[in-house]
Amino acid sequence: MKTNSIIGLVLILIMAISCKDETLEIQQAYTFKLTHLPIPSDVPENGTVEIRCTLETAGNYKEAIYKIRFFQNEGKGRLFLENMHLSVPNDLYAIEHRNFRLYYKAESKQNHQFDVYVEDTFGQTEKVSFEFGAQESKN
Repeated sequence: MKTNSIIGLVLILIMAISCKDETLEIQQAYTFKLTHLPIPSDVPENGTVEIRCTLETAGNYKEAIYKIRFFQNEGKGRLFLENMHLSVPNDLYAIEHRNFRLYYKAESKQNHQFDVYVEDTFGQTEKVSFEFGAQESKN
């Protein structure tokens, strides 16, 4: 009986030592990309373009937070995230859902080009550029 107890204790010690090196790793940072449906190539002055976006992630970590910012390179316009005006370029705005809509309202007759950056909680960034040619407004 004592021999069985000693063997059992030795087995428990061996298992404890072998399990000591194994740690449970929980992945939190997953790669992601911003995709969108096709968009028109031109926009008239005071015209609005809808950009239907999807944030595609390689995994799902519920605590991950995604934020968006933009920078206008050419033209003059306003960018909206759903119903929220992204009023200040390079400021971060929270993305509530993985599927969302951006709206770009052209405020000039020139070509328009802007970059959208999406960042996650872990500092990963995805950049997508949008470009629209000038279009004569229909009157």
